[in-house]
Amino acid sequence: MPERKTIAAYLEAVQGQIRWKRARPLLVRELERHLEDQRDDFLKEGKAPDEAERLAVEDMGDPVTVGTELDRVHRPRPQWGLLGLTIALAAIGVVLLVLFRQSYVQQMGIMRFLASLGLGTVAMLGMYFFDVSRLVRHARAVYIGTLAMTVLLRAVLYPTYYNALMSALYPLIYALWLYSFRGKGWKGFVLVILGGVPLAVSCEVIPSMSSLSVLLLSGLVVTLYAVGRDWFGVGRWKGLASALAIPALLLTWLLSQGYLSSLRGRLQIALHPEQDKLGRGFRGFILQAFWQDVPPLRQHGSVGAAVHAGVRVRVLTSGGQEMRPIDFSHGFLPASMAAAWGWVPLLVLLAALGGRFLWLLVKGLRQSYLPGRLVVLAVTLTLGLQTLFSAALNFGFVLFSASLPLVVGNFQTVVDMALIGLALSVFRGDSVAREEPGGPLPQRKRLRLRIEYQ
Repeated sequence: MPERKTIAAYLEAVQGQIRWKRARPLLVRELERHLEDQRDDFLKEGKAPDEAERLAVEDMGDPVTVGTELDRVHRPRPQWGLLGLTIALAAIGVVLLVLFRQSYVQQMGIMRFLASLGLGTVAMLGMYFFDVSRLVRHARAVYIGTLAMTVLLRAVLYPTYYNALMSALYPLIYALWLYSFRGKGWKGFVLVILGGVPLAVSCEVIPSMSSLSVLLLSGLVVTLYAVGRDWFGVGRWKGLASALAIPALLLTWLLSQGYLSSLRGRLQIALHPEQDKLGRGFRGFILQAFWQDVPPLRQHGSVGAAVHAGVRVRVLTSGGQEMRPIDFSHGFLPASMAAAWGWVPLLVLLAALGGRFLWLLVKGLRQSYLPGRLVVLAVTLTLGLQTLFSAALNFGFVLFSASLPLVVGNFQTVVDMALIGLALSVFRGDSVAREEPGGPLPQRKRLRLRIEYQ
């Protein structure tokens, strides 16, 4: 970040980190007085006016750090409409499971899915009222703790739960790790890249291609975003070139070692599943045949086939005019909707999810609060990529398994709702629940400032 040379520029940077709008004038006014006092002291020592102002700003410290500390005092009102929309989307997932996975719901019990919805709501509200600045202040400890936690949970969690946890948390953890090295130069940039290696290795332990893909793609975007704004202080173009060179070198090395041949095979089968319709292209072949004819209900004798648990298939033979719905597994709930209700409900659901995440992304990137901006970017990239992968899977491009965020009705719903709650917590500064402080901000020398309420 460019060095702040003047009091006015410093105050502007600090103000951008304070989300409590009604507190900004008071905080900036008190901080300005403190800086002016510091400047006057340097003037008395015989410094030139420009140098005195520069020294006063430098003594105060990093403006983003000061602003972030001041931001901790805000107490905004909840945004119930946004939270309610998320709960409604998650509830749709439970309805879809009851309608299209009746045998599975009867086996597991409806209370299991209602419990997921309830736990997800609690997790979302908990993260919404959580102070995201705490994660920022302890980003490196959060990173190390997450790695330790995933290592321990690997032995006790079912692989599906473990993959959902990694896919959702790792991009956010990487973003926090990146922010902790802001302004640290090339050393910080290298440590950020190295910090992504243990996360990627963890995704390969199960393994989970979808989790690894979400991590690598979101990590690349977050890194490019940071170096594009010169957060490390290495120069914008040098940083961008270095960030792009790393995946290029990695792909070159993988190609030389023959690791990409498997990926090329996956892509070939995903694009043309009929070439291996009895093997890896089985699900893709069935789905492509399915999408050739999508009425509300499929008649016997049509091109249809019902996929059970993503593995077995039952071909509908000719005879009679009985109408029967198609029964898909969790990952294929979008296709189940199209089988029963046609294209319109499916497109409405995808548009609702896509619009929700796009709104989060646009609003998040407009935030002046830099750590919050990075948190929202990581969360929206995670959920957006999950949506994209799920849509590709349901339309017959079977590269790896993926489930639609929020509407899957299980542990992933809980994690997704928690992520959305954390992203929404960044926007809580748009309104204020408490009145302006009754007393002035006590002056503290140098870096530390504190607000006291009466």
